Amino acid sequence: MDKKGNKKLSKVNKARKVPNAYWKLFHYWLLPALIASLITVPIIYFALHATKDSDVWDVVTEDVDSIKMKKLPVKQSCTFSAGLKQCFSPKQELCEEDMKVARIAWKYFENNYQEKTGLFNAANKYPSTTMWDTGSALAATIAAHDFGLISTKEFDDKMTALIKTLISMGLFNNEAPNKVYNTKTMKMVTYANKVTPDGIGVSVLDMARLISWLNTLVCKHPKFRHQVDLAMNRWNFDRLIKNGRMISLKRDLETGEVKSFQEGRLGYEQYAAKILQRNGFDLPISATYNNKNRQNIEINGLSIATDNRTPNQYHSNNSVVTESYVMDAIENGYDDENRALIDNVYQVQKRRWQKKGIVTAVSEDNINKKPYFVYNTIFSGGDTWVAKSSKGAILKAHKTVSTKAAIAMAVLYPNDDYSAVLIDKVRSAYDPEKGWYSGIYENGEGYNTSTTANTNGVILSSLLYKKYGSTYAICKRCKRIPIIMDSARTAKMCGAGQ
Repeated sequence: MDKKGNKKLSKVNKARKVPNAYWKLFHYWLLPALIASLITVPIIYFALHATKDSDVWDVVTEDVDSIKMKKLPVKQSCTFSAGLKQCFSPKQELCEEDMKVARIAWKYFENNYQEKTGLFNAANKYPSTTMWDTGSALAATIAAHDFGLISTKEFDDKMTALIKTLISMGLFNNEAPNKVYNTKTMKMVTYANKVTPDGIGVSVLDMARLISWLNTLVCKHPKFRHQVDLAMNRWNFDRLIKNGRMISLKRDLETGEVKSFQEGRLGYEQYAAKILQRNGFDLPISATYNNKNRQNIEINGLSIATDNRTPNQYHSNNSVVTESYVMDAIENGYDDENRALIDNVYQVQKRRWQKKGIVTAVSEDNINKKPYFVYNTIFSGGDTWVAKSSKGAILKAHKTVSTKAAIAMAVLYPNDDYSAVLIDKVRSAYDPEKGWYSGIYENGEGYNTSTTANTNGVILSSLLYKKYGSTYAICKRCKRIPIIMDSARTAKMCGAGQ
């Protein structure tokens, strides 16, 4: 081959070698590097985000800082916004109309709070209360806080003041709360609000209502449990529970002698005894509706449970009213014993309306004329649909539609047509500056303008039930058990209460 041919072949070979060199560089170096990058970058990215609160994140941020990159933001936490695991989970939220009802009811408590003692007046502007009314006020305050009507700060302040009073107030015979206290001074008084250093007696029914809502307080707000425990364990039940029943104490104001009486009739007796049983007391007779004192009668074609201990024989009221039954459902919950009884209490009042055209929702209430407190009843001492005084006198001009009974029944039976009738009847029975009135007179006399802690407290607790259901059932599900009281433990150790 001549020289020209050799030169041409050399040029061709060089041209071939150049692409081969690039190919080898790409194949052995650049391609592996590219693949490694594609694999590594996502791994690093996800590792950074998955571990940004861990020690690895600290190492990574050090590397990032070292190459002067901006550090990613660290997740913040706020100590004071951290919440306890909530036991109360709403089954339904309240509508704006419900909230209007609640705001009107809370107005009463805004007007009647005694900051020094943490107590609320039982009746408007009258500085006196019972343990029953204190229980109603406690129920109202728990509900108001839950509904956002008061702040956590205000709620805590009110609970702290109340518990301080329960821990420090004088007790009847150093045993248990007196029946009545002055809300300004915390002194034991008579029902006329006159100071009596020795007190007038003890109502276990009233105490049970307060205990019911103290149980709810420590369930919903466990931070108060220890202090409530201290308050409740001041109370000695040795004389207050005997032979499976509740016993009240009464001092003779002339002789000073203290006498004891079995307390409670069918309805209120079971409501209260169920509460006390959960706090450790043995009440097998009082806690059941199916005891020897139950007697069924027929009213408007329905079987109504009554108490066979008549006023003439036992000198005590055996009235059948709405309140004890709706509170049993709201606080203790429905059960196999009470469901049919509560249903019939509702239905018998509906049937009276259907037959006579009289909207009916009866209960005991304060009224705005003498004698200022009346039992409006389904049945009492052999009579049906009568209003009676505490002494048993029939008061024909005092029959009312009870606002708290109407609203509570409407909450329990939301899908029944009569509930709409009840709400329509009482929807304007309030003063926006004072709260809900106790009721409306049947005879056309107008509103029963008395405003009380009990009426407004029952209304607020009814709305709490609408939102959550039975308070006891909720706490039982959450395994937040009531305080077992020391005197209950002592009674069981000594074999008492049998």
